[in-house]
Amino acid sequence: MKELLSVIVPVYNSEKYIKKCVDSILAQTYPQVEIILVNDGSSDSSGIICDEYTEKYDHVKAVHKSNGGITSARLEGVKIAAGEYITFVDSDDWIERDYYEILCKEIRDCDFVTSGIYRYFTDEKCMEELPYYEEGIYDKDKINKEVIPNMLWSSDIGVWALDPSLCTKIFKKKWIQDELEHAAEIGSNYGEDSLVIFPMVFKIEKFAVVNRAFYYHRQRETDAMPDYMKDELFLDKLHSVYSYLKNVFCEMGYSEIMRRQLEHFYFNSIELKKRCYGHLIYGFFSSFPFWSVEKNSEVILYGAGKLGQKYIKQNEEYHFCKIIFWVDSNYRNMQDKGKEIVSPKMIQNASYDYIVIAVDDYNVAAQITRCLYDLNVPKEKIVWQSIRRCINKPE
Repeated sequence: MKELLSVIVPVYNSEKYIKKCVDSILAQTYPQVEIILVNDGSSDSSGIICDEYTEKYDHVKAVHKSNGGITSARLEGVKIAAGEYITFVDSDDWIERDYYEILCKEIRDCDFVTSGIYRYFTDEKCMEELPYYEEGIYDKDKINKEVIPNMLWSSDIGVWALDPSLCTKIFKKKWIQDELEHAAEIGSNYGEDSLVIFPMVFKIEKFAVVNRAFYYHRQRETDAMPDYMKDELFLDKLHSVYSYLKNVFCEMGYSEIMRRQLEHFYFNSIELKKRCYGHLIYGFFSSFPFWSVEKNSEVILYGAGKLGQKYIKQNEEYHFCKIIFWVDSNYRNMQDKGKEIVSPKMIQNASYDYIVIAVDDYNVAAQITRCLYDLNVPKEKIVWQSIRRCINKPE
């Protein structure tokens, strides 16, 4: 007898699309499926449509809850799921008929199985994305050698090698609930899938790749940005995702191999934000190094040129950290910036968490760093990012 698969559909104001979504799940050739519709506080008729399906089909359940976001809705569904296997479909998307039949064959000896995705814009514009990794089984040895070194960022394709989407995967239930609970604690509506899938890869023993796309993800055109891209707290949420993943990777003993991947993940997210909603971000290559500085920390900013001014302006917008001093060796000639700029000598008696060097030139940054060493500034408190290269600090 085939194992039961629980399909969890978070629903929020999807009255236009939900019928196509649910009907595509009902049409699956895999025989053992339960469908859990989690109405996440919809204000349209989505909740009514969910109840209509439960009245018509015994294997469809509906849960109604106050709005808490997609992760909390998924977690609510997992908690009541009866299946040994778990998967997800967003309520405005749909799937091909043999999706679950094919993936369930592969998951028997694995902890999860992943596949490709269709990015659907219109009937005339639909892009197929297949998995980066070759089809097959990835055991612990192959995960360590072939997946972890590039899963969050691959230089070959300029993005993650392992697409974090939960909707293109089927999971063994024992793996998914804990990771969703951790993700729910972060509460971000940006990168929520990344909070689940990337930590999971370090813990599982085996996963499978199917080199085919089954899942249709409804995309918006570039002039209609997702809500998270319009969120003024975007950088706060991105930093929360970054910090959580950084801590997980450190705890698992993979901090060094994942550090550069995380930086690329962070930068790529900011670049996407800039392209889609540019007036909130001043540029991929001139962003304050949020990934290297803890939120609400006390920071001395060294450099009052154009880059330093951008760092000040970004920090004022996002209230990310407290700038206790703004210093520059040419401070006497730089008092027209609207803020007091003081001598680097002020650093000697100051209490601070970080000194952020706001210059682009490597040689100048190296000279500043040597001066800071002369002032007995600990190396770990110095943060510098090249505009052209992602470097922690000059030696």
